[in-house]
Amino acid sequence: MAGAAFLSAARAIGGEGRAHLSFRDLRKVFPDGVAALDGVSAAVARGEFCVVLGPSGSGKSTLLRVVNGLTDLTSGQMTLGDTVLSPQSLRGIRRRVAMVHQQFNLVERASVATNVLSGGVAEVTAWRALLGWYPGAMRERVCEVVARVGLDEIHLARRASALSGGQQQRVGIARALLLRPEVILADEPVASLDPAISREVLGLLREAAREQGATVLCSLHQTDLAREYADRIIGMRNGRVVFDGPPARFDSAAEAELYEVLIATEN
Repeated sequence: MAGAAFLSAARAIGGEGRAHLSFRDLRKVFPDGVAALDGVSAAVARGEFCVVLGPSGSGKSTLLRVVNGLTDLTSGQMTLGDTVLSPQSLRGIRRRVAMVHQQFNLVERASVATNVLSGGVAEVTAWRALLGWYPGAMRERVCEVVARVGLDEIHLARRASALSGGQQQRVGIARALLLRPEVILADEPVASLDPAISREVLGLLREAAREQGATVLCSLHQTDLAREYADRIIGMRNGRVVFDGPPARFDSAAEAELYEVLIATEN
């Protein structure tokens, strides 16, 4: 069944060979017996802005953590391009993946430039990173991505703590863009922002990713934002995929099925 689901998803994006990020029967069972992922299969096309929806505990964050190697699988297979995730390939995959965090994960006392430069640690030796000795080309790239996310040159020297929440998330996106990743993971990137700023940030993330051909896997709670910004929606509940398709198909019936447990509890 899982294999059939994967093949169906692959055909839907134009054939299995075109899948950029693929999951085959992913399972993650924690020591207490909880199955955070219970047979997840999907194939995401290159450049696609894919939103993962679902209630708390549905497995959204665990799925993202699998992609950047922060969570080990119990079974199943994840593939990025032609590379299968394994202990041997993990380092290489991590260099191709960037993360945008819910709580920004910035060093508040450090400058914007320093925070963005931290996105380049994979490309420099540890001692150079500790001393802040980054190549000139990378520093020039910092200026480019900071401008791309809508911040001015004057922001480069400002402490992250002096910025608004929306500006801090822009810094987080700039950091993710620094090394031109193939995949950008965004874990609830607008959960701490008001609705208007949320739309600005999601629009910026989608446009910037498209400019460099990056695939985005973005977890959200807000169904209205998913419909507005996603190319594709994957709905998860109890570690399983219960919806996979374009926003136009994510109607009220699909939403009710996705959040069925919550609705039943409230009643």
